[in-house]
Amino acid sequence: MKNIGIVCDTMWDNYILINNKFKKINSEHYRINAIYGKTLDIFNVCASNNHLTLIRHYSDNLCKTIYNLLKICDIWLIFTNNIEYNTQTRLVIEKCEEYNIKYIIISEYSRNVDYYSYDNDKNLSFKKNLENIRKTEYNDNNNDNNDNNILEFDYKEYNGNFNRIGFVPLNITADIRTKLRESYGTISQYKKERSIKLLYDKDEFKREKQVKKTIKEITQLDFTKNRLNYYKNLK
Repeated sequence: MKNIGIVCDTMWDNYILINNKFKKINSEHYRINAIYGKTLDIFNVCASNNHLTLIRHYSDNLCKTIYNLLKICDIWLIFTNNIEYNTQTRLVIEKCEEYNIKYIIISEYSRNVDYYSYDNDKNLSFKKNLENIRKTEYNDNNNDNNDNNILEFDYKEYNGNFNRIGFVPLNITADIRTKLRESYGTISQYKKERSIKLLYDKDEFKREKQVKKTIKEITQLDFTKNRLNYYKNLK
């Protein structure tokens, strides 16, 4: 079977997008490899719904876990909106680029167009492109795809934020902060516009419902009062 590595942003919560991709993965030919963490639950649910084998990986160091997965995964599916830094998605992309490992980026902001790190047939569907992935063979000395040349990177060089220990942080100026704020504002507005909208005001609906109920109760009381007066007048 072929191994697919799965990783997503720390704040990722889009179940539907992941599930839609998992639907197109043949459970007889592929198995999913994921990393223990706060986003593992969403992978568990999607894999279970689509009868996919999910293998969970853990070690005392996340970078070491990713290194071990790089050696066995034939391709990576990376769910990222490219707005998080120093996270597992960034480290996987960095190492896939370094070791020439195939990966596909799926984003909420380009749902109809996925990014492929390798030359793929754009006329084929996501499912068909996956089927064309060749099984990684690490013992094949004639393999010219560099799959068997993955060298262990020193995970001790990385701190808890996946920065290299010798990393010099970016000096963020006021101008950069303004641009970042505007960018995040645009993203928030985009999410708001794409969110499900009610066709009515919930509070206004409740008020109208209460008014109708009150009017009905008053009408019922008036009817009862008038009927009593009618019988009194008959006497």
